[in-house]
Amino acid sequence: MKIQYRVDQLEKGMYVAELDRPWIGTPFLFQGFIIESDEELGQLRELCKHVFVDDLKSSADVNLQKKLHSAVRGSTITVEFQEWKGLEKLRETISKIKTQGDDTVVRLTQYAESDANESSPSDRREHFRETRNAVTRLIDTIAADPKTSQWMRILSEQDASMGRHAMNTTTLAVGFAGALGWDTALKAVVGEGAMLHDIGMAKIPKQIRDKPGKLSKDEYNLVKLHPGYAATKFENNTGLDPRVLEIVRHHHERLDGSGYPDGLKDDMIPDYVQLVSICDVYDAYITDQCYRSKFTSSAAVARITKRGSKHFSKQLVESFIRWIGIYPLGSLVYLRNNSLAIVVASDEKKRLLPTVLLIRDTDGRTLLPRRTLNLGFIESAGLSAEWGLREIVDPKTVQIDVRQILIQELQMR
Repeated sequence: MKIQYRVDQLEKGMYVAELDRPWIGTPFLFQGFIIESDEELGQLRELCKHVFVDDLKSSADVNLQKKLHSAVRGSTITVEFQEWKGLEKLRETISKIKTQGDDTVVRLTQYAESDANESSPSDRREHFRETRNAVTRLIDTIAADPKTSQWMRILSEQDASMGRHAMNTTTLAVGFAGALGWDTALKAVVGEGAMLHDIGMAKIPKQIRDKPGKLSKDEYNLVKLHPGYAATKFENNTGLDPRVLEIVRHHHERLDGSGYPDGLKDDMIPDYVQLVSICDVYDAYITDQCYRSKFTSSAAVARITKRGSKHFSKQLVESFIRWIGIYPLGSLVYLRNNSLAIVVASDEKKRLLPTVLLIRDTDGRTLLPRRTLNLGFIESAGLSAEWGLREIVDPKTVQIDVRQILIQELQMR
């Protein structure tokens, strides 16, 4: 990024990309260089009033970079190029959710796989009570910061197991419900329903659950029994909100009647059930499955959009897309100058102009330390022709592990 800099503020280590005058007639051999000597500093101060310093090509020295960031904010070229805002809070929240989530996944998996013949009714009730308490603690933490739920899904282990999928669906469902402004009680309902929705899959033979190819008709019919298995498991538990049981039994129902197990249609399927269904489908799309590779977030959103009002409420789908974003968090994107970046924040008022984390420069070189760029700020500065967003790219095509990079950022900073 080129930053206008007064010559009296220049320091060694800064990369001078342009002068405020032609290069011809100056003693500089190259049109662009790193300041390495007092002599060069003196020549620049004698010949120019200001120059343009390239932040990316300057020394990575921490103190120098801090000065450059400060200069950006005061530059006549209004570009914000900075440390990741809110990273400390994000790190703390994610750490808390991860600890609670791992505990919940273990408890839920153990409960799902427990057999009624292996324990007494009182033991089973106690096991379920402990599982619900873990779920409740997790829901409360997620509900306090709905946007964090998207980060949890991005950073989640790529594991299609029942427990991990339940955890992912729960974080998305509670976050989405929070974004819709649903009250605490309803957020608790969708959270608990999402956590328990697939518990009946534990009764489906493992060779069918993990089959790498297409299921036969008979195998698919067996899979379609899992909502009923779960509902039966919970039907005598009077402590569960009836709406949670609706979610567990009906999360595969669709508005056009094509779902299962009961073929419900239209307004027979409440919004809280549909909300969990959308999050369930989205998480399945962006997770590697035994029968296919995962889709990018943007491709998953496109598929859900295509289903539109046929399977889900049009209003809920549109709200989900607004929440996830046109450029979802964690999306890998090319900027117009060929830099590569990851979407790390978005503004509801400027959905087409997210904040990105730069990871490769225009020549394809890895950038360290990585820094963020607010594309809304870029547009207001009239620099979109060079630094605007060009397109979303599938990380596999450029051999980028987005999840690993984001984990590094959370650990390093």
